Amino acid sequence: MPRIVDLTLPVVSGMAGIPKIPFYEQYPVKVQAVTVVNEEQRASLAREGVDVMAEAPAINSMNTVLTLNSHVGTHIDAPRHFYADGGAVDVLPLDRLVMREAVVLDVSGKAVGEGVTAADLERTGVVPAAGQIAVIKTLWTDRAWGKPEFWADTIHLEPSVGEWITACGVAAVAMDCFPEKPFWRMQLTPLERGANHKRWLKAGIPMIQMLTNLGAIRDRFTLVALPLRLKGMDGAPARVVGIED
Repeated sequence: MPRIVDLTLPVVSGMAGIPKIPFYEQYPVKVQAVTVVNEEQRASLAREGVDVMAEAPAINSMNTVLTLNSHVGTHIDAPRHFYADGGAVDVLPLDRLVMREAVVLDVSGKAVGEGVTAADLERTGVVPAAGQIAVIKTLWTDRAWGKPEFWADTIHLEPSVGEWITACGVAAVAMDCFPEKPFWRMQLTPLERGANHKRWLKAGIPMIQMLTNLGAIRDRFTLVALPLRLKGMDGAPARVVGIED
């Protein structure tokens, strides 16, 4: 049987979004059970640390309500995220995201707060072929997700990475760190702000962001990344897995 590795961050209440973006504070992530099967289940959920609404009624079935921004946790961006006339996430070509060969560019030696450059990718000795999915591995989510330093000291991708990856003709690009220079902790020029998003999305290259667990999978694998089918929207949470034959 093939080995399936989950590359998706868990979705939980209180997941922190990008700093200095007001709507992340205005619409905090909440994933909460609003009904439970019975009191025994309520107690077991409490032991598991599951968020249950206070006074959630016991109605013989458990039900959950969630509030989740389209760009928190593991998610996929569509062109509409940065371009008014761009395609929405529900019309992304799934053949770019499902059962594609993925190749890993391992830059996990990067120190806290550093930026990954095109030269770093060159030094890996790996050049994604046209039609493959380029996966940039920093292991930053594994090291810091859910901690204050995740955003405060994030490893990130420099604009040169966007140029280098685009030139390879990839089907999609994936990463486990922030895909841009962190605008909340450094002054950026207008050209630097959102440079990789704009380059990739304009080229029709879907962005699979905030992967995790890349240390548990080989450097070549089959990737499946399925965004929620949110009609007309700019991006969506996704379940992403790697498959090893």
